[in-house]
Amino acid sequence: MAARTVALVTVPGEAASGAAKHGLAALEEALRGKGFTVTDAAARAQFAIEAGEPGARRLREWKAPLPEGEQSLTVWRGTAGGKPAVALAGGDARGLMYAALDAAERISWSQPEGDPFQFVRNATEKPSLRERGISMYTMQRAYFESKLYDERYWTRYFDMLARDRINSFTVIFGYENGGFMAPLYPYFFNVDGYPQVELVGITAAQQRRNTAAFQRMMRLAHDRGIEVTAGIWDHIYRGGVQGGGIPGASENAGKRVPGLVWGVTAENLSAYTKAALKRFLEVFPEIDAIQFRMHDESGLKKEEIQPFWHDVFSSIRRDHPRLRLDLRAKGLPDEVIGDALDQGLNARISTKYWMEQMGLPFHPTHINREDQHNRRHSYADLLRYPQRYRVNWRLWTGGTARLLLWGDPEYVRRFAQTARVYDGQSCDANEILATWMLGEPHDERPLEFMNGRYEYFEYGFERYWHFYRLWGRLTYDPGTPAEVWEREFTARFGAEAGPHVMRGLEAASRVLPRIVAASYLYRNFPTTRGWAEMNRQGSLPQYADEEGSDIQQFMNVRDEAKSIVAGTETAMRRPEETSRWFASTADEILEQVAAAERAAGGRTGNEFHSTVTDLKILAGLARYHSARLPAGVSYCLYKETGSLACFDDAVAAESKALEAWAGIVAAAGDVYTENLAFGAHAAGFSRHWKEEYALLRRDFEQLQASRPAAGGSPEHPVPRAAQGEPPAVRLTPAREAVPGQDVVIAASVDAPAGVKWLRLRYRHMTQFEDYATAEMAPDSRTGLYTGKIPGAFVDPKWDLMYFIEAVGNDGAGRIYPDLEKETPYVVVPVKRS
Repeated sequence: MAARTVALVTVPGEAASGAAKHGLAALEEALRGKGFTVTDAAARAQFAIEAGEPGARRLREWKAPLPEGEQSLTVWRGTAGGKPAVALAGGDARGLMYAALDAAERISWSQPEGDPFQFVRNATEKPSLRERGISMYTMQRAYFESKLYDERYWTRYFDMLARDRINSFTVIFGYENGGFMAPLYPYFFNVDGYPQVELVGITAAQQRRNTAAFQRMMRLAHDRGIEVTAGIWDHIYRGGVQGGGIPGASENAGKRVPGLVWGVTAENLSAYTKAALKRFLEVFPEIDAIQFRMHDESGLKKEEIQPFWHDVFSSIRRDHPRLRLDLRAKGLPDEVIGDALDQGLNARISTKYWMEQMGLPFHPTHINREDQHNRRHSYADLLRYPQRYRVNWRLWTGGTARLLLWGDPEYVRRFAQTARVYDGQSCDANEILATWMLGEPHDERPLEFMNGRYEYFEYGFERYWHFYRLWGRLTYDPGTPAEVWEREFTARFGAEAGPHVMRGLEAASRVLPRIVAASYLYRNFPTTRGWAEMNRQGSLPQYADEEGSDIQQFMNVRDEAKSIVAGTETAMRRPEETSRWFASTADEILEQVAAAERAAGGRTGNEFHSTVTDLKILAGLARYHSARLPAGVSYCLYKETGSLACFDDAVAAESKALEAWAGIVAAAGDVYTENLAFGAHAAGFSRHWKEEYALLRRDFEQLQASRPAAGGSPEHPVPRAAQGEPPAVRLTPAREAVPGQDVVIAASVDAPAGVKWLRLRYRHMTQFEDYATAEMAPDSRTGLYTGKIPGAFVDPKWDLMYFIEAVGNDGAGRIYPDLEKETPYVVVPVKRS
């Protein structure tokens, strides 16, 4: 028996298939990395791994669970022929790949000369969400091509995505980038019959190179079980919003400009698109799906939308009837949805989870009124029954977490649960660095975002390994054990410092979503306009005059001032409470940073230094918003009452906000370049925290100068909001609603100060509606508070949702379920015959 030998037993045909082949090759590499010789002769080996059908046979012998369904897997330990063995099986080739990659990683944790199966655990898993995706933009030509042509880049990227069980990748061609890829077709080929349509300046050789590179990219993805969607977002370039705020871009519409498409006109738009799309699918038969941007921001005029899509759908029905289509929900009329479905197309709706930013891990309780009655954000009025389509949930992380590290496992677990709404089976997120180079000339050489002496990676995505690990593994299985990433922190930062870095990053990753939900100017919702990592959110007077994004959970500073003056209560989170949350979170981050630095004892490298830099920046952002919220309240109190004392309070709090931003600048140091090109400068995207600090200081000086010389009553204090402990409510959720029958909601209440009021708030599962209200009263028999959703309100067209508002006699309030712990509303399915 040869020493240090592992037998890897597979069925030859099974081992040759793309995804399985990739997983088994990684497994062999892991074994060889630990000094093992890999053979297919079990008799001469110390250890055995049986994979695929041999693994399934062994599982039956061991009476172990078999994988069930697509992408499912089983990894099981036992003995075979008197030697330690592991059986690997998958519900399909992709599941077998996941089993092999899991075993490979756990083998890599083992000690040299030790048992290679030491950390292999018995597991049988299946996907919570069938499709788990990452999307990228082609924001700038030179940067996109630096990746497109680099086979090594895609190999490494897709290796990581496969290891993390991400199985969908969307390349979004176009999107408010000055006309590049509007449309995409001439970038790859010319279309017979349309000699006038061209990408100005491109050669046939360049088109061939682009085509070959995209084909190669898709093959590499498919070899790793990753499906590829082509996002076709622009159909004709007409300037306006398509310019993306890039100086001079809108003026290029209708002109023959190098790098832009020339020759698509209103007259040939539909005919050319049909011919070009047909050719696109012939050139790229590997494409798994097409995602279309449907509305006027794609270049279509409103009157063109319905006839254009009818023609395109008819063409797809004729040539590719089973092709999966993602129809972007924004501005998508019912008539167009019905047209696609009536023609029998394989269409689903793809929508934004929380505007174009990374909010909290639930669909917003109440979106901003500016977009409440259109199909722009979240699910709008799309969740109707009878159900004719599925919804794909895209979290636009790329509008928020553009640069700084992110990794909060509890966030992803909660998100995965809410992605199951309306029988959801798919989700995706933007890659970090998604908008890098947006706003730069398309022939500009790609910039570096980190100063060279701090770099520790070859490709940018490698810096964000934890983001991808959480996003893939926890949407595949929310119960994935934390050791899957904990060991990586230990390997990178040491056994003592690693856990503190990990906990610090988890705390820091809660900052940006809370900013977006509670302390963000709604006008900054677009990816191309707002950036929570960098944007100060306007001057204090601007900040004090706008609402945020979840207007049901978080009271804005203007309404808070009115509530204080009027002496009214609320169950919403007041700005003062959110301010305290930011302050305590900043403390938590910095405590973990200090502990990590002590544990590291000066033995740090570039990854540790840049990671700690990000944590300090995020703590600084939390400090900034902790000060900004009370500054806004005080300024609004001044506007309500004329009190100069309130104005002075606002100035004092804004001074603390300015100080916090100076701390961000100090924390960033020289780690990042001073030209962080994540958006068009002309549209308000600063390129460094230093630049934003100068604007904030200018705003502060103008605020100071605006103080009235006299007015109000400085001696008369303005009352502040109650800050007691709110009542604690425990709900008994309704399981089902029946049309015509009242839905009784019951809750127990623990309120040390006594209950002032308890209210049931409910609506249908459409964001077009506001919530109705029913008072809840105690039942003397059970001691529970009860309220009713009237039977007449129960409509089979919609599921129901509700939450409870509770306010104590001391004025402290809370909404239940508590957003800190779970989705802050209950969805009740309606019985349908």
